[in-house]
Amino acid sequence: MVKSKSLVALTTLILLLLAVGTASAGLGTSGSKLEKEVSPGEHLTHVMQVKSDASDPPMDIQVELLGYGQAPNGANRELNASNDTSPYSARPFLEVSPASFHLKPGDTQDVTLEGVIPKDVGSGSRYALVKIQTAAMGKGMVGFILAIDVPILLTITGSEVLNKGEIENFSLEQPVSAAKQTLSLLFKNTGNIHYYPTVKAVVKDKDGNIAANVTVPSPISLLPTFTRLFKFDLNPETPLKPGKYNVNASVSLNDGTFLASKEVSFVV
Repeated sequence: MVKSKSLVALTTLILLLLAVGTASAGLGTSGSKLEKEVSPGEHLTHVMQVKSDASDPPMDIQVELLGYGQAPNGANRELNASNDTSPYSARPFLEVSPASFHLKPGDTQDVTLEGVIPKDVGSGSRYALVKIQTAAMGKGMVGFILAIDVPILLTITGSEVLNKGEIENFSLEQPVSAAKQTLSLLFKNTGNIHYYPTVKAVVKDKDGNIAANVTVPSPISLLPTFTRLFKFDLNPETPLKPGKYNVNASVSLNDGTFLASKEVSFVV
């Protein structure tokens, strides 16, 4: 019996993780992302439509407002009130309704996000997630849950925008190869707004000659206070000759605005 319960829990967890952040088969939304400028004192209203296919079973849906976090790989992290400690959270001044509803096959249900932007909200942007999730479905030993995360990204109109960041760690994997160098860079957004960081790494020999370079853009924006892990390879056109080399990594915005840099050395 214990083994059966574990299997059901594992199956449920896997299907939930696959579904989060996507328009899952049988469960979809319109208005599945809100990114806009808002003003202090403004009353914000955003309507999302949750819908199912006519061939789907009836679904019991729960809706929850959560803090918006990110894992180092860029995946969403759903943060409850006790873990949502970022000063850039929008969760405290927003609410969603209804909190639960029954969705018949082929039906559509409006879900409303609303709230008043505090007059003393400050500068930069504020973030939250709306989690829309079904109750566990299925029969026997296989249970599954469908879920969608709706990102909320609000930028305060006319406020001071700080595009800042720092490299917390930059290293080469050992042993170092003359034909390929594998690097790991952990970058933190220390500003007050989300942006898309791009890493550029250059290998130079002791005379300053460029031996290899690579540019690695992030396809997912990075929220303030969170980190992004970049892992990438440098592939010289020809194997490096024995000697000492430096690798300089710089992080910038898409428009080229410099954010941070760090250098490490290695010997072939």
